[in-house]
Amino acid sequence: GILIFYALSFVGLLYQSLLLQYMPKQFSFDEFDLPQFHTSARIDKNIRLAPVKVWYYNGNVAPRTSQNSSKIVRTMDKDEESVSWVLRLADMPEITSIAAERMMMGLEKQLQQKSGNNQQQLSDEIRANITGYLRNISQEELNNVNPEWKLFIFDPSDRGVGPWGLWYMTTELASMLGWKRINYITRTTQEHHHMDSWVTHSKRNSTVAKDFGTFAGFPINFTEHVGKACSSVQRITYHVRDDINDAIDDYMRLDFPSLFDAAYDNATNGLAISPAVAKLSRPMDIRTFWNATVCQSRANRCNFRNYIAGEITSLPSKHPSMKVSTDVVGFIHGTGRKFVSPDYIQALLTTKIIVLAQRDKWQGHLRLMEGLLSGALVLHDPQIYWPHGVVDGVNIVVYHSMFDLEEKIIYYLDPANEHERILIGQRGREIALSENRGWDNMERLLLNDDKKYVNDYGVSYQPWKKHGNP
Repeated sequence: GILIFYALSFVGLLYQSLLLQYMPKQFSFDEFDLPQFHTSARIDKNIRLAPVKVWYYNGNVAPRTSQNSSKIVRTMDKDEESVSWVLRLADMPEITSIAAERMMMGLEKQLQQKSGNNQQQLSDEIRANITGYLRNISQEELNNVNPEWKLFIFDPSDRGVGPWGLWYMTTELASMLGWKRINYITRTTQEHHHMDSWVTHSKRNSTVAKDFGTFAGFPINFTEHVGKACSSVQRITYHVRDDINDAIDDYMRLDFPSLFDAAYDNATNGLAISPAVAKLSRPMDIRTFWNATVCQSRANRCNFRNYIAGEITSLPSKHPSMKVSTDVVGFIHGTGRKFVSPDYIQALLTTKIIVLAQRDKWQGHLRLMEGLLSGALVLHDPQIYWPHGVVDGVNIVVYHSMFDLEEKIIYYLDPANEHERILIGQRGREIALSENRGWDNMERLLLNDDKKYVNDYGVSYQPWKKHGNP
């Protein structure tokens, strides 16, 4: 019953997305025309009697997850019977020996269960060369050793798993541990994202560049790439930064105390104040928080972003009443990822529309969640897979060309469409806080199992699905 409910919910979201994308401009609606997101609590979608026990090889992978999740319990005992190991791709060589020891314990437990002798061990010869022994037994035998023990290998890179990572998972880990316990987690689920090429064509006035089209890339077929290196490939996206969310709460508490006190609920981590945040007075029409001065030395990564910022700068020449800014507010580069600028928070919350653009060669960035958190309407270039629950026309608006971008800016700045703009901004903040915190990501990754796991971005030995959100 629950699975049917969520399947129907997704169909409803998809329908609304298509409806909004192609509706005539004179079409109007009120807030009841869009599906309502809960603003009081997160929905418990995972049917599981006991929480998953997780051992982090590197504690910095998800330091706050177990503190905020009732479904994930952090353990310091890596050898528990049913435990999931979480590690980074770069950690694979370091865990090889301790993983072999874990397999040896599992093999000895099998022997003891068969013989009824709790003291029985593998021979000294096998114990001394356990790695070689493991690589000489079948995958079926390996996969049957403590099958509840799983490995989740996290690759945080922009470009995704390369030849070394695939080779190591296949040759070193799967050959010794069994491929069924290995799960690969990546942010990079697309290839051939070449928006710098789109910029080149656009500057030449090529008809090819009228629409972003195939320049935005294609889904990676992990079934072809991975083979029997792992059981599943799972997508992870940038989640809400807690410090940004806390800073927005502080801004609302100090500058709008009556609104904050009337709505804030500690149990929902700021979710309850989303309507008030979205309805704030916002004197600035458009911000990009980016211009060409940011990326002069790395132009091969920023051509598209720079182009978008230039186009936004030119809008007031055609629309004199339009207030735009491409100023970089607050900290940039590494500093901006570690510290929060009060000026940046104020700029986020005083802007009606935030226009975002991704890097030339890859997709995904922290700016998306920061924009959604602000309660502003976020206009974003196409992406192969969005963060969980993000749907075009419901909680974000996607632009597909420069003409489309300008048309949507004009439409959403029209006072007649203010309610629609505010509502989409509110829903953007709600989906960020209700489904895209750090623990939300980890729960979706770790609580999936073979029976109810539906992966929208490529599972080994399953037909490749070329469509978007779960």
